[in-house]
Amino acid sequence: MKKFSKILVGVLVVICLVEGFFLFRAYGFSDDTLSMARKVSRIEQIIDKYYKGSVNQKELEDYTYRGLVAGLGDQYSAYYSEEDFAELEESTSGVYYGVGIYLTQDVKTGVITVVKTIKGSPADGKGMKKGDILTQVDDHKVKNTESLDEIVKKIKGEEGTKVSLTFRRGSDSKTYRLTRRSVENPTVETKMLKNNIGYLSILEFDEITVTQFETGLAKLKKQGAESLIIDLRDNPGGLLKSVTQIAEKILPKGTIVYTEDKDGNKKYYKDEDNQQLHMPLCILTNENSASASEILAGAVKDRNAGTLVGEKTFGKGIVQGFFDVGDGSYVKLTYSSYYTPAGHNIHKKGIKPDVTVKDNTKTKADEQLQKAVEILEKK
Repeated sequence: MKKFSKILVGVLVVICLVEGFFLFRAYGFSDDTLSMARKVSRIEQIIDKYYKGSVNQKELEDYTYRGLVAGLGDQYSAYYSEEDFAELEESTSGVYYGVGIYLTQDVKTGVITVVKTIKGSPADGKGMKKGDILTQVDDHKVKNTESLDEIVKKIKGEEGTKVSLTFRRGSDSKTYRLTRRSVENPTVETKMLKNNIGYLSILEFDEITVTQFETGLAKLKKQGAESLIIDLRDNPGGLLKSVTQIAEKILPKGTIVYTEDKDGNKKYYKDEDNQQLHMPLCILTNENSASASEILAGAVKDRNAGTLVGEKTFGKGIVQGFFDVGDGSYVKLTYSSYYTPAGHNIHKKGIKPDVTVKDNTKTKADEQLQKAVEILEKK
């Protein structure tokens, strides 16, 4: 249990990494902090003396750190072990070992459902549909109290290994046995619609999304696109850097978004090169368009660069950053709020579209997309 004493170091010392610069900050030992350290030490002694089962030192430490951050009551703040952080970096790069399923989690019920499968992935063509509820991963029954990150971690694994996934659709359940392999996340999809309207869907904002966006837009222009629909529906967000780089290719010079931290310090993200779209634009949104998606939608709306069509967005107007603890592990914390160019913070409010259109799930038609096409045909 002596390794467990490292928990005290985690309680008392924090080394922060912010935007590529190391900021070392020594905190004084307050009475509350020392009291907490003594209590951790006392619990360690009780476990040593009375606990009959085997003790996994690493898990004991990690759960102590996780509990410390969880005590903030912020669903977006979390502790990442060195292994957790490595997996996170892999996911944001856009390339990972898995089966190729986009999943989403209802923030109220905790239910995890399928959004779509990735074309060419192990899950492609197996029969999974949007809305299927994930109930089991191998022998593990999925609980509504578990985070999406925890479940995704169980689905991912080494290339060539297998995983069983069980989904429920209505009263029926079906299990799929899939082989994990390297999957490049196609975060951008394109197609040409009638009347020279280009359609470009952004599924999330990863590192590779900017290049995929540039390639997709160039392809549509080559095919004769004279107006554009960007579909941000069910896009959960992603990297601030990626969404601002994409916004720079759509908007004229000016503010894209700005952030404000707890001390009132503001940071502006601006388009400086005036490389704008130069064609009519519609943005599709729904209740699952969140975070980085809302940054792009809010910038387009405030700057009058296009028309928002669909449903009100999710409403996540806060920014998280990763802070280095000093041993390879990180703490993700909400450290600022973001504001649209007109100064709106949309946290827990969302962004209302210019044209509200509900998606009728009882029809095969895409009413939101149809409305966007109608609008652009009149431009």
